[in-house]
Amino acid sequence: MKKLISLMLALVLLISIASVPAVADTTEDIPYAYLMYADASWTNQYWGADDGSGVKAVNADVTGPGEYTVSLDFTGTKDGEAKGIAFTALGIDQGELYYPFHTIELLSISINGEEIEFTKGYTSSDDGIVTRMNIYNEWVAEIPYDARSFDNDISDVSAVIVSKEAFASVKTIEVSFRLHAPSDLAYLMYADADWKYQYWGGEPENGVAATNATITGPGTYTVGLDFTQTEDKVASGLAFTALGIKTGERTFPGYFIKIRDIKVNGKSISFKKGYTSSDDKVVTRMNIYNEWVGELPDDARSYDGEVDDAAWMIVDKEAFDSVETVEVTFEFIQPTAEAYIMYADTAWKYTYFIDDEPADVKATNATVTDPGYYKVALDFTGTEDKAASGVAFTALGIKDAEISHPGWFIMIRSIRVNGKEIEFSKGYTSSDDRKETRMNIYNEWVSELPDNARSYDGNLDGAGWMIVDPADFESVETMEVEFAFIRGERPKKEKEAEIDIDAALAADYNAYFGIQTESYIFRNQWNEKNYGKHTDNFTHLTGWDDDNNQVDYGGSFTDAAVTGNGTYTVGVELGPMGLGTDTFIRMLFVSTDIPSVLIDKGLVTISDVKTSFDGGKAQTKFTVNTDGEYAQIDILNEYTSTGTQAISYSMPEKSITITFTVSGLSKDAGAQGASAGSATSGELPGTGGVPGEIMFALGGAITSFGIFLTARRKKKA
Repeated sequence: MKKLISLMLALVLLISIASVPAVADTTEDIPYAYLMYADASWTNQYWGADDGSGVKAVNADVTGPGEYTVSLDFTGTKDGEAKGIAFTALGIDQGELYYPFHTIELLSISINGEEIEFTKGYTSSDDGIVTRMNIYNEWVAEIPYDARSFDNDISDVSAVIVSKEAFASVKTIEVSFRLHAPSDLAYLMYADADWKYQYWGGEPENGVAATNATITGPGTYTVGLDFTQTEDKVASGLAFTALGIKTGERTFPGYFIKIRDIKVNGKSISFKKGYTSSDDKVVTRMNIYNEWVGELPDDARSYDGEVDDAAWMIVDKEAFDSVETVEVTFEFIQPTAEAYIMYADTAWKYTYFIDDEPADVKATNATVTDPGYYKVALDFTGTEDKAASGVAFTALGIKDAEISHPGWFIMIRSIRVNGKEIEFSKGYTSSDDRKETRMNIYNEWVSELPDNARSYDGNLDGAGWMIVDPADFESVETMEVEFAFIRGERPKKEKEAEIDIDAALAADYNAYFGIQTESYIFRNQWNEKNYGKHTDNFTHLTGWDDDNNQVDYGGSFTDAAVTGNGTYTVGVELGPMGLGTDTFIRMLFVSTDIPSVLIDKGLVTISDVKTSFDGGKAQTKFTVNTDGEYAQIDILNEYTSTGTQAISYSMPEKSITITFTVSGLSKDAGAQGASAGSATSGELPGTGGVPGEIMFALGGAITSFGIFLTARRKKKA
């Protein structure tokens, strides 16, 4: 049996070793350091816990930055020694969660009481939980994305830092190390017009004096350059400049740069908004003047979540004609997101979704920043019934974390109902809208793992969307979830589907009116899989009764055939039922089949948008949404930054029209081609269930542009 375990472990090592529990099996929840070890035959092993094999371990509780020593003694084993070496590494259990982005510096390695030589290693983690430094690991093919070093230099690191021969006969092994808090170096990259005076973060040359800054976390810092001691006393003109943080992508991953001030010769100059990115996945930078950039890089990010208005040349070149000194003050901003529990009881009487907070349900949310443990909770004791009866849906959500913490993982540690811990099975991390990170706890509307499902341990076997017994939620006064937020690698951006641009600019397109109201009376996007153009729902407004049966609200739509550059109108003539008693509109939009890439590349423009209710004064605000494959004109959108108050309006009684102009196509249009459809109001055959595809909360998706609804309609009393 032991040989089988050893073989299985060896196979795991071929990918990357992950042999200790996700959460340490210790009596006290304190991170501890230990030495992972396997001898040449995998006979003698140690992975952080006593397995009765006779290996005596001395581990060390890790209480913060400082020096520690761990050791193994094999003299009590059957052979009295460990022969040869297959693998060894220094590990800190839960180190990534308690001491995120910290680094290990090896001080000494002793075998049988004698120190041996070693070269430079790196700090990383295979699972986002255990911090490690490989000492001898032949299975590493390349340095991992999260590799970091105490001296901020990973150019000379390796996963094998000792000689195998030194481990021929190991009775004892002892490793001493120092744990460092994260720090980094900020500096100003610079090249004048003639590239005579330059600076790139190292030792200054040619009389250039650099003022760098040590980065220790979020805060405001200043860097600068002084050219007054150079031969020319000034740097003439500007070829390139950028703010850099030496290994910021590894020491402070995901952080944002926000420039506060740029001074040239002591005088502040004007500048535009920039973006944070990296050219090599190591140096964090913000371009200040870079003529070599042609478009925003895939990893461009901004503290405000918006990069469309950011540039790579944010200063006027003329301000740098004659530079004696240049100084940049910037804010280094930690990414944050808000975690919370989504919940709906069986009757949907008591619900909580972060954008629709009821006054009688008390929520304790959590601001997540670095990897670590967090708690969120709900309290229903202030409601009329003092408790929520049963569960229709619940999930752990982290708002906008796919943007602030892309690729990170949720690992639920405990779930308590009314103060009592309940059992749960394995879940998965995913996102329905490419913005909010979530883990379903109980979601009957999911039938299969989504394409973006992920797990911190790389294994989705057994992961589910209903991980609790609903019987435990019969009467919920309080609910609490403790979870670990675990760092993951930023997903690689999907390449845009290549299209024939000339053919696309010459093609004909269509535009369709779309709406969603307070109680989810709707007409969805033309390509939405469950209620789109191919369904009867697309011919009329659809609502829902108290039993979640579809109700035909009638109405007649005007859609448009976009046959070239021109002005078009879409809209709806409301039926006898109007929009019911609803008081606001969640979404008002025009869905098109114009490829988003044409908009993103600036080839096609949508402008002069005018929205009118009941023939009244036209409103002109709009957003072109290119998150999905096809462009959409958003007038109102509760689920994006457009919001529900972008225009002022009163609920329409008769009609809504949206007029817009398309330009940039390779031909002009003749008269607008329009199609209209109508339906008689009345109730459709009962479908039961919940309108899943209009609910982000339940895992449905408006797939045409990646926007997903964040709340489920409450049942009427």
